[in-house]
Amino acid sequence: MKKLLCLALTMVFVSTATADIQAPPGDLQTPVRKLSRGLSNIFLGWTELPSSFIRLNERQASTNEIAFFGLLNGLERTGVRLGYGIYEVINFHTPLYKGSYRQPYTSTEYDPVAGYEEFPPQIGYISTIEYTRGRTY
Repeated sequence: MKKLLCLALTMVFVSTATADIQAPPGDLQTPVRKLSRGLSNIFLGWTELPSSFIRLNERQASTNEIAFFGLLNGLERTGVRLGYGIYEVINFHTPLYKGSYRQPYTSTEYDPVAGYEEFPPQIGYISTIEYTRGRTY
C-alpha cells in the first residue's frame, strides 16, 4: 500500500512539474566550440582566398579587378582568420567576448559585406546542409 501511495504522489508531482525545454541562446557556445572554431580558423582560414575570388567574380566581371582586389581581400580575410584563431585557441577556456564564448568578429547576419561566418568558408562540398543538391528521385 505504501508503494502505491508513493507512486501516486510521485505521479502527481511529476505531472504538475514544469520545465523549460528551450535551450538558452548561449547554450551552443561552449569552450570546446570556441577551441574548434579557433583551430579551424588557423588551419582552414586560407579558404578565404578562393572564396573572395568567387565572391568578387559574382559581383563584378572585370578579370583585372578580380585578380587584384580578390587577392588583397583574400589575404586580409585570411590574416584576420589567423589572428582570431590564435586568439581563440589561447583563450578558449575563458569567456571573453561579452561574458560568453561567442566569436568576437561581426557575423554575416549583422554585416553582410565585411562580416565573417563563424567557421571558415567551405570550398566545394558543403557539410552544413543536411540534404544533397543532386538527388534524382
